[in-house]
Amino acid sequence: MIRKNLFVTAALILLSFSAMAQKMDTGGDKSAQAFYVEGGGAGIFTINYDQRLKGSTGLGLRAGMGGYGFLKKGVFTVPVGLNYLTGADGHYAEIGAGLCYVSLSQGNTYFDNTGSLIVGYFNFGYRYQPVKRGLTYRIFLSPLLTAAGTVPFYGGASVGVKF
Repeated sequence: MIRKNLFVTAALILLSFSAMAQKMDTGGDKSAQAFYVEGGGAGIFTINYDQRLKGSTGLGLRAGMGGYGFLKKGVFTVPVGLNYLTGADGHYAEIGAGLCYVSLSQGNTYFDNTGSLIVGYFNFGYRYQPVKRGLTYRIFLSPLLTAAGTVPFYGGASVGVKF
């Protein structure tokens, strides 16, 4: 029941970001939006929505959900965060930070314990995002901050569509 509520909550968050993005128009310089799948990073394997607050660069929001084997026994994750893009012509440096809710189910084979926790993360990487619509991809280093300590050399990659 808790997982179902978390799934519904995450879906509503993603939909609210999408609705907010449709209302944002910066005088012809529409906010860049993208859906992408990510391997690695704070959420292990996730589906994400990303949006710039204004234009194609600058401050943006990101929210997703995913995990590993969470439909039976495993890990369910909900990463949310802020990021900043700088660069031009589709090639950007990305820095960001956020929090990831992690729920570990009984009998998971990936982690030794069960329960839920919040993990902090940073992102440092490269993003290709076309000026108009099209394929976008990223590669990044994503240090994790947990109660048990820091995982400094963790990272990932993603691929998606900018619209």
